[in-house]
Amino acid sequence: MSTDAKLTPEQIIEAYGERWSIESMFNQLKLSWGLKEAWQQTRQTLHRWVHLTLVGYGLIQLLGYLDDQTVRQLCCHSPWRKDNPTTAGQIRKGLLLIFHHVPVRQWWNRKCRKFEPPNWRGSEQDAAISV
Repeated sequence: MSTDAKLTPEQIIEAYGERWSIESMFNQLKLSWGLKEAWQQTRQTLHRWVHLTLVGYGLIQLLGYLDDQTVRQLCCHSPWRKDNPTTAGQIRKGLLLIFHHVPVRQWWNRKCRKFEPPNWRGSEQDAAISV
């Protein structure tokens, strides 16, 4: 079906075929990357969230095309897989295993409504160095 009555059935099928390549991207962004749980309260914050999410998604996709030993090691989190394929999904899972302990949500300061990551230039850095 199409709203353009001038298109032939073949043109409609070809146009749909071109669109199909982005459907998997939308599915991944909603289900795996959290776009369907956007909790931001302002339009500006929502735009920032979408941009950051898309940049992260794009970087993971690009890493999937990089033939590098470090990227391949990210995909070795599932020892039962025989080939350990280098795919964006496998890279994402490997990165999640590395960064799952980073408490990003705790960095949100409700009072000033900003993210405030820990300051590593002060006493925390000195404590980390002395350990």
